[in-house]
Amino acid sequence: MQRVTQDASRPAPVDSRRPQMLVALGGRSEEDAALARAAHRYAQREGIRWWAVHVDDGRSAPRQRLALDQVLALVNRLGGEVRILQGAGRARELHEYAVEQGVATLMVGRTRPSGWRIWRRPLAERLLRYGGTYDLVVVAEARQRRRFRPARRRHSPGWREGWVVAGSFLVAVVVAWALEFWLELANLSLIFLAAVLASATLAGTRAAMITAALGFLAFNFLFTRPRFSLAMVEREQLLTVIFFLLVAVVVGQLAGSGRHRLMALRSSREQSHRLLTFSRALSVATDREQVRDVGITTLERWLGVPVVFLDEDGEGTGLAVRSAVPPNARLGAQEEAAAVWSWQQRKPSGAGTATQSALRWRFIPLVEQERVLGIVGLELAVRERPLGPDQETLVTTLTRQLGMALERTRLVAELGASRLSEENERLRSALLSSVSHDLRTPLASIIGSASSLRELEPQLSRADRRELLDGILAESERLDRYIQNLLDMTRLGHGSLKLERDWVSFDDLVTAALKRLGTTLETVRIEREGADGLPLLYVHPALIEQALVNVIDNAVRFSPTNGRVTIRAGLDEAREWLEVRITDEGPGIPPAQRGAVFDMFITGGEGDRGPHGSGLGLAICRGMLGAHGGSVEALPGPDGRGTTIVMRLPLAAQEERSRDDD
Repeated sequence: MQRVTQDASRPAPVDSRRPQMLVALGGRSEEDAALARAAHRYAQREGIRWWAVHVDDGRSAPRQRLALDQVLALVNRLGGEVRILQGAGRARELHEYAVEQGVATLMVGRTRPSGWRIWRRPLAERLLRYGGTYDLVVVAEARQRRRFRPARRRHSPGWREGWVVAGSFLVAVVVAWALEFWLELANLSLIFLAAVLASATLAGTRAAMITAALGFLAFNFLFTRPRFSLAMVEREQLLTVIFFLLVAVVVGQLAGSGRHRLMALRSSREQSHRLLTFSRALSVATDREQVRDVGITTLERWLGVPVVFLDEDGEGTGLAVRSAVPPNARLGAQEEAAAVWSWQQRKPSGAGTATQSALRWRFIPLVEQERVLGIVGLELAVRERPLGPDQETLVTTLTRQLGMALERTRLVAELGASRLSEENERLRSALLSSVSHDLRTPLASIIGSASSLRELEPQLSRADRRELLDGILAESERLDRYIQNLLDMTRLGHGSLKLERDWVSFDDLVTAALKRLGTTLETVRIEREGADGLPLLYVHPALIEQALVNVIDNAVRFSPTNGRVTIRAGLDEAREWLEVRITDEGPGIPPAQRGAVFDMFITGGEGDRGPHGSGLGLAICRGMLGAHGGSVEALPGPDGRGTTIVMRLPLAAQEERSRDDD
């Protein structure tokens, strides 16, 4: 490793989020992998942050893009970050980006020019010419590459390419022959130049070069004097032919390169669209089964092969097919053994891999955080052609995103279980605290009144005895309501609360609730509005009555003596919901606590939730309304005084009512 210092001066300290070192990737698999590992060791030794940068000129072949993706994945695993730059001049783009980021070190590989570009200077020399304010670190090659030797092409131009060349050339010859008497020699060359452009656009750079060579020979042989000879005696004609050849070669190269970039851009755009669609579908999925079904359905649709998802069976002794597209896809004994091997070794197996490549299926383990989340199986043998580099990249990306989505659902499930456990523990403590107060207080009053009646009955007047009996009755009813609340909340929590719906008038429900409260309402004035003319409700009458009892009792307990409690009912604008507003004249609920008053055992002693209750009444009300598809919320009262509890219930459709009547 060599260190070349270009400037002793150092830039000002940069943002800690920016890199201190850039690593220039060249698009060669082995060299870039070795360079990334060297950068990782260097960054660990120096304790700095590093990025890997690749300059994309749009000329990369599919295999090169696949190799680059593998190197970029290696960079991420080593703790680096990846940046892709667009531009034609690699050295200039790297230099400008290094200066822009204010990095202290730029690391490049020491490579020799390959191919026909033997005259190009190495990247390090070109960077030195820019004179940046960073250290340039040059890393030796990972392996010694063989000297370049022009290799024969293993395949001839395809049929489409040959037809494009032949068609463009023949059309140019015919058109030039027909227009020879009306155009000058220089203008005729433009016809052959158009053929070169057409070949480049339709078939690429190689077709353009073949068309340029054929056009040069035909133009010289057919249209320059002496005719039907490659010899030229006139200087003007010689210059015309030479300039035509030069322009045709340059224009063909540019047009072919433009076509290649356009096709690469289309492919990249299509793949980006697919990945974006897949990511959106995964983000919408809420549980493991939905994520799994989205993943295998997308793979089957885009690859056109049967796909299966394997996971541990219920007994933990092997793997089982949890989902398959199409549903009749089946695995043989060898395929199941390969899937088990992939699960245990956390490596792909089957078709197209180094393990059991003769199988019809390929199995890809989904590994996240050192945990195998499942196995994806692809029956690649049904394809007429093997997967190309772009499709291999697509499979890798899709399975990686599928694994991350499965890990997300696992973490969400674990977090939900942890929160549920914490909530259960909190409720258990609150229940014990509440029971110790709300059961003990009425029992103490009942015991005291009953013992007074037994021991002091001769000395007590009839009015005193009646007062003690009324106290026993009131405390017994209070105890009964509290126990009923506990039973209702238990049934709501376990999902055993059954809705036995029936058609009932809202006015009857309010009347029954007020009758149950009895003497509790003696200290306030009850006003009812809007109950007449409302449609019938298709609800469980006892549950809605209990919800009204809890809310009205809550309003009464925190209203002042001779205060007013208003019960107002009406329909919303769309006439789809019944809204019931119960308003008191109490101290009100602070805005920060209006959502918490519907939680269990919330008895903060502030506002409308005093120390008298257990904190179950409004929680039960929310559960009962929610079981009917309704809701409840707490709002400030009129003019900011008191509290308004708004209860909403959906109205049943008219046709449902008619069907029920039938």
